[in-house]
Amino acid sequence: MSRGTGSDVVIIGAGVAGCATAYYLAKEGVKATIIERDSVGAHASGFALGAINPLGGVGIPEPLGPLSLESYRLHTELAKTLPQESGVDTEFQLRNALMVAYSQEEAQAMQAHLPWQQAQDGFRVEWESGEEIVAMEPHLAPGIVGGVVMRRVGMVSPYRFNLALLQAAERHGAVLRHGRVVGFRYQNNRIQAVQLEREEVPCHAVVVAMGPWSADASAWLGMDIPVTPLKGQILHLRIGGPGLSYISWGHSYAVTKPDGLVWVGTTEERAGYDESPSAAGRQAIMEPVLKALPYLADAEVVRQTACLRPVTADGLPILGKAPGKEGVVVATGGGRKGIHLGPVMGRIAADLVVHGKTKFDIAALSPGRTVTPAQIAASESDPFRF
Repeated sequence: MSRGTGSDVVIIGAGVAGCATAYYLAKEGVKATIIERDSVGAHASGFALGAINPLGGVGIPEPLGPLSLESYRLHTELAKTLPQESGVDTEFQLRNALMVAYSQEEAQAMQAHLPWQQAQDGFRVEWESGEEIVAMEPHLAPGIVGGVVMRRVGMVSPYRFNLALLQAAERHGAVLRHGRVVGFRYQNNRIQAVQLEREEVPCHAVVVAMGPWSADASAWLGMDIPVTPLKGQILHLRIGGPGLSYISWGHSYAVTKPDGLVWVGTTEERAGYDESPSAAGRQAIMEPVLKALPYLADAEVVRQTACLRPVTADGLPILGKAPGKEGVVVATGGGRKGIHLGPVMGRIAADLVVHGKTKFDIAALSPGRTVTPAQIAASESDPFRF
């Protein structure tokens, strides 16, 4: 086996978690090599919606609330610095978001979150009646029970954001290379090298950020990395008239993005590693969208995309040091909020590599944690999925 060029840190995966880790390592003056078998943002990190909603989602307010708010703060900071550092416009915007309830059960679930949401500084969150929601967004059909209006929710271009993180990291010395990882080499349980198909890359630390393929690292770590793919499809529609606010309900959403198209989604499919857009997916998206926004019946479908989100049984990321292994950090499982959580996951992974610790409480996200049936049920019933 030949030996490649060594690196302080090897990051496996050029999705948002891997590129954010490389970026924050570069800020610390640490040389990182990102190994990617495809290309930057080639999967979920390049094809997601890109909503940055810190006040809702699985695990919020506990245990993810502080990390969610910090990642939002990092996004607003990066929106100012990344374009200059990378030369890439990430299309970051602050938008109003309408979270719509079509039943009393949905309304009650949303209202249960309001006290915490309204207590967060810098945000304005209000409950509005169905009539008030429709007045704000006249394209919505009647029948809405009510909804939550959030102001200052972020929106970003996922691919551009991922690319900007990478290019900024490269300007500080990070290296992206193509390859397929097949194993790790240890000495007394301390990482020595990452093994590729035809060579190995010596290193002092490894960050596993392989998205829905993270389970492949289970054998290399001697422990289960329980991440599975959850397929999501998005339609990009062209229609005239004013743009839409960011609207979400159930598993669905619609928003006009800077490209002028209305992005609507999404599906949640257990389809293995099939990333192909499908006619069934298109139908599954459009049925609820046309009930809520019937004017889109006249829209032209410009593009249909699909990607695989990395999800865990409890809906929480896996973030922390690999138990029993020195120099190995796992940063994966961002799920439906991977773009939103990417910066804080990268910041924490970099902290663990450089300093061996982080100021954030990540005990609930530890690799090898036990997941209860109640946690699984909670992750599947959250009213703020995106």
